[in-house]
Parts: sequence; C-alpha cells; structure tokens
Amino acid sequence: MLPFCSLVSGLEITTTQVTPLEKASGQSVKLDCQFTVGPEDSGPLDIEWSLLAADNQKEDKVVILYSGDRVYEDYYEPMKGRVHFNTPDPKSGDASINLTGLKSTDSGTYQCKVKKAPGIGSRKMQLIVMGEWIDH
Repeated sequence: MLPFCSLVSGLEITTTQVTPLEKASGQSVKLDCQFTVGPEDSGPLDIEWSLLAADNQKEDKVVILYSGDRVYEDYYEPMKGRVHFNTPDPKSGDASINLTGLKSTDSGTYQCKVKKAPGIGSRKMQLIVMGEWIDH
C-alpha cells in the first residue's frame, strides 16, 4: 500500500446551518459554508458551489467557483449577477455564498465543495423558494 493513501486531512466543513432553508420569492439567502484547514493541506484552494440535478439524467450546475485566487461568478446563466461569495477573500475560511432576488427556480439542493490538497470536504443544503411573500 502506498503511504500517501493513509493521509488524514485536516480540512473540515464546520457549518451547522439547518436545512431546508425556506425563503420567499424575491428575498435573499446566505448559504453557509465555513471551513478550517490543517497544516498538511498545502495545495491551492478551490471552492465550488453546485446546484445538484434532481434528475440523474441531468448534470449538476456549477453556480460559482473560486480557483487560483480568482472568483468566477458567471458560471450559471439563470443566476448571473445574483450569486456572490459572502466575503471577498474566501481563503479566510468562509466559503458561504449570498443569493439575491430569489426565484422559485432557485429551489434545490446546493453543494459546497472545498478542496485544498490533500484535503477535501463538502456539504449539501436544501433551499426551498416559495411563491410571492404576502404581508397581512
């Protein structure tokens, strides 16, 4: 057996946000993804947020990406201009994203994946966007 196969990574997603998150159409939401890395996690930091396909025949959609010290926000056309990282520097341990102007089509299961070799961690959360908010 190769020795590097037994490495235990220090990277850990520490978020405790309870899902599903229920929001009304037009509101904003923060999808929480805090993480810590260990000293052995020395590779470049990559953060990928995906909207997971409900149907196995379809592919997951990357909605925002952080790679090579750069943010790529315009991956997913339906969310263009509405999805942003919570902090300008996700390296600080905050990979959370804010999604604004929610639409019912934004409902689904989102996955935050954080990679810093050899460490890797991911967390899924469900977002439910309901119809227009009616204030009585």
